[in-house]
Amino acid sequence: MRSGCSLVILAGGLSRRMGRAKAALPAGDGTLIEHLARRLAPVIDEIIIAGGSDRTSLDGVRLVQDRDGGLGPLAGIHAGLTAARHPHAFVVGCDLPDVEPALVTLLRHLAGDYDAVVPRVDREPEGVCALYARTLAPRIEGLLDARERSIKGLLAASHVRYVGPDELFAVDPELRSFRNINTPADYQAWLRSQPASR
Repeated sequence: MRSGCSLVILAGGLSRRMGRAKAALPAGDGTLIEHLARRLAPVIDEIIIAGGSDRTSLDGVRLVQDRDGGLGPLAGIHAGLTAARHPHAFVVGCDLPDVEPALVTLLRHLAGDYDAVVPRVDREPEGVCALYARTLAPRIEGLLDARERSIKGLLAASHVRYVGPDELFAVDPELRSFRNINTPADYQAWLRSQPASR
């Protein structure tokens, strides 16, 4: 643990295409959210689950709820940053189960004085697989008060270090960190890609 970085896993959302809560999908000997938390635990200092109603068996995990329900991932980011004990938080959606721990380390290394360090794949910012400064919480609160839900809107108003594919390939050659699980077919394909348990 070792980086002065919190982990915020976004577990809210309606999961319409999946038909059930993604966070609670079985994965190995636990749930998808537990798989992700265990995967990233070596490179972070605390784990926060924002939104949803997930009950986890992991020790030391804090569950926080969005201030206002139904405002999407930006509200989850706000809840996570408000609860975070460390200056930076790596924020990730619970449907991104293959995030490379080395990605977190890379983004934390690049943080400097930026408000956020955000991967950009195919020219699109990956706002729910990014590092945010805890000091952004009041700015996000202002956006939520104005009923603004867009992460892109937050990034446009912030000092952001974007990380392009060339830098990302160094820690994640196949960019698996950004492959999300949206549908039952995605989930089944992900299960088939996992090493057989012994």
